[in-house]
Amino acid sequence: MWLLGLAALLVLWSRRPHSMIDVWLMVVLCAWLFDIALAAILNVARFDLGFYVGRIYGLCAASFVLGVLLVDNVALQAKMARLVGVLRRQAASERNHHAERERLFSAVVESSKDAIIAEALDGTITAWNKAAEDLFGYSAAEAVGQHISIIVPPDRRGEENDILARVGQGEAIDHYETQRLHKDGRAVDVSLSISPIRSAAGEIVGASKIARDLTESKRTRSALNREIEERQRIFETSQDLILVTDSVGNLIQVSPSVTAILGYRPDEMMGHNAIAFIHQEDLQSTRNEMRTARKGGLLRSFETRYVHKDGRVVMLNWMGTWSEAVQRHFFIGRDLTEKRAAEAQFRQAQKMESIGQLTGGIAHDFNNILTVITGAIGVLAEVVADQPELVSVAQLIDDAAERGAQLTKQLLAFARKQPLQPREIDVNALLLEAAKLLRPTLGEQIEISPKLAEDAWPALADPNQLSTAILNLALNARDAMPHGGKLMLETLNIALDEGYVSMNSDVAAGDYIMIAVSDTGSGIPAALLDKVFDPFFTTKEVGKGTGLGLSMVFGFVKQTGGHIKIYSEEGHGTTIRIYLPRSTGVGQSAGEARPTTQVERGDETVLIVEDDALVRKYVVTQVASLGYATLEAANAAEALNIIDAGTAIDLLFTDVIMSGAMNGRQLVDEALKRRPALKTLFTSGYTENAIIHHGRLDPGVLLLAKPYRKPELARMIRVALAS
Repeated sequence: MWLLGLAALLVLWSRRPHSMIDVWLMVVLCAWLFDIALAAILNVARFDLGFYVGRIYGLCAASFVLGVLLVDNVALQAKMARLVGVLRRQAASERNHHAERERLFSAVVESSKDAIIAEALDGTITAWNKAAEDLFGYSAAEAVGQHISIIVPPDRRGEENDILARVGQGEAIDHYETQRLHKDGRAVDVSLSISPIRSAAGEIVGASKIARDLTESKRTRSALNREIEERQRIFETSQDLILVTDSVGNLIQVSPSVTAILGYRPDEMMGHNAIAFIHQEDLQSTRNEMRTARKGGLLRSFETRYVHKDGRVVMLNWMGTWSEAVQRHFFIGRDLTEKRAAEAQFRQAQKMESIGQLTGGIAHDFNNILTVITGAIGVLAEVVADQPELVSVAQLIDDAAERGAQLTKQLLAFARKQPLQPREIDVNALLLEAAKLLRPTLGEQIEISPKLAEDAWPALADPNQLSTAILNLALNARDAMPHGGKLMLETLNIALDEGYVSMNSDVAAGDYIMIAVSDTGSGIPAALLDKVFDPFFTTKEVGKGTGLGLSMVFGFVKQTGGHIKIYSEEGHGTTIRIYLPRSTGVGQSAGEARPTTQVERGDETVLIVEDDALVRKYVVTQVASLGYATLEAANAAEALNIIDAGTAIDLLFTDVIMSGAMNGRQLVDEALKRRPALKTLFTSGYTENAIIHHGRLDPGVLLLAKPYRKPELARMIRVALAS
């Protein structure tokens, strides 16, 4: 038994390391073995049953206790082993978790679009991701271990040192915009976010930098700023009105052009509702357009009347849209005032042109009739010269024919179809001469006040027609001043520039001599100003005016290449300004010659071409009565056949406007190709620009205007034959 106890002691001793229970058991076993050994030595000669039974019992009890302790110890060791295993597995799991986190973190750093750089406080680069390689051009192998100055411009080295010093004190820096260098030397705009790197003990050991490339951002921002600037300039310089309103019509933005269009400053309108400026009759239609826009419908072009600051109505054409994103209406309005005025002017020009065509055609046909009448009455007057009663009747017919001739001249003047003979004239001298003639005509109750420019330019115009125009204007002024007043005649040199021409499309830029005829009479109502140049329009009582006076002046000025404007204020008077082109040195027309009352005769051969049979018969009779041999043709084709037949012809006397494929001018051109020495003379009451261009006869052209009398016919035939 003692040996068993010793064996147990040796087993416990061999287990390393010893736990507290192992030490305790070894102490007990040593005591027990020592006790048994001592008892055996002392009682070796005695045999005591009780003693040995007690020892055996003690041994058993000790063995039981020892066994229990051994079992507990084994269980405890097993539990400890399991606990150690669990702890080891937990440690391995944590190591794997940390390794995964480090792997993910590295992947995030490497896949970041921003450059991530770590550096020590002395500026040595310790980490460099893929984005940093792309941004700065250095690979990680090239950059790590190098000083950060490899990417810092020389002039920013101090900036980098300051950043590291601030980070070393624990400061974090966000969105610091600066420049860095690419490997190829170009500058790179970056935004830096810098944070300190701390050790496990909390000590700052470096700096972490996130660098974001601003090149594209700055390019985009620059493009955006440029676009904003362009739109702002468009907004500020637009001649159209630009409005921005909210959903209920409150004005958010108003372009500066509003001052020119509506008379308000932008700040006077902003903050107010657009209703305050829209004409009451157009409010509902405007609301409907805005509702249509907010519902997603396409906003068509529409017109709305606004009220100007001075109270007048301004028509605006609008284009608009609704932005759901910003909850705003955007409108662009174009002022239609000038457009409407131009359209009205164009319609007026078309109307005047149509009336001119009509009146010119009537005058042409009437002139043909008057030519026969005036010629026939001359013959009749000679026949009844010895019968006083018939002489007075013939004179009455002659006076009526003369009045008809004057009427056709006025119609042709309005229609701009009259043959003019413009030349260089002294306007001041003509006005002074007209003033002398007007004094007895206007009466003593009207004061004539000339105000003439001393350096007035010469004008290029027909002096007779200009005198008639001045007379017409003066008579109209007299009728506007029944109780007397003042008539002013003015001249002034004027240069009409492109700005004036842009507002008056019927005139060309250049130098003009301005003639103004002003009165202090009753004036003309504003509603009638647009009609004063219309033919047959008059405000006088029936029988006191033909209504052709101003229309004749208008036609003469336009045919001369000039310009006419009327200004009038009811109750204060009227001013009519005539602008005649400055002369460039054109002399007397070929058609001008000194008049003579003597009837000249001849014996040459005259080919008469006239499509009106009645007129042709009259002309042939009159020419034959002057001693000339006559040939006649009804059109150009017949005339050319006569010329081609070889008949001797000294003078071709032709109407300008004829039926058929050729007019009189074309006939003359063809005839001169066949007979270059052939003399020619034109006649017409309506030329349609065949021989008159820009208000004057073509060079070398002789024209006998219808209606004409026998002495005029005789004189012009001799002039043509002698030319």
